[in-house]
Amino acid sequence: MDEPLSLTLLYTGGIAGDLALLPRLFTFLQRLKAAAPPPALLLDLGGSCADDIPHCRETGGRSTLIALDGMGYDAANIAGLLDREQREGLAEQVTLGLVDEERDWLFQRPPFNDRSIGATLRLRDDSARLQILLKPAGSTRIAGNVLFLQAVDAGQVGAVAIDLRGDPRLVSARIHEMPACTPANASIAGMVEFVEAEARLLGRKRG
Repeated sequence: MDEPLSLTLLYTGGIAGDLALLPRLFTFLQRLKAAAPPPALLLDLGGSCADDIPHCRETGGRSTLIALDGMGYDAANIAGLLDREQREGLAEQVTLGLVDEERDWLFQRPPFNDRSIGATLRLRDDSARLQILLKPAGSTRIAGNVLFLQAVDAGQVGAVAIDLRGDPRLVSARIHEMPACTPANASIAGMVEFVEAEARLLGRKRG
């Protein structure tokens, strides 16, 4: 397979269990993705669930991650959400890359298969082509082979373009605000209802 000469990243963060946001966010992401040159990766910087949200509490932090998987995300920061047993159980149910201090995600997506590009929380591979630090930073920048991503709030989407010819080079970085008039995607709305119903069922079973 050919190696990518450029890469687009779309990323979110701080969703904090707000599943009602996701049907509109999906529509917005699809618009941004359609306007970006491929390949485009979809990432989440963490904070996808919160302990004070019922569905997060009932599912042990898995609910929003399952929804992100249904939305086509490539990888998400799960640090502080799942313990090792929960992580292994969820990994069997989703294709979403679950990134924490122990596990990275490597870029293996058709038509490209470049294991030298990955998302990580532990910088360690000087030989990698590009290491995407999958947690909020003060600004978007590249230092050596490490890409730092500026923090975003729920309802915002970061968009980054990287030139991979030679040493990785930051071409552009922008944070987009989702317009209030963005319509909800019906399929994602249905998926959210299912995730919430499953969380309520878990809660009733636990009594």
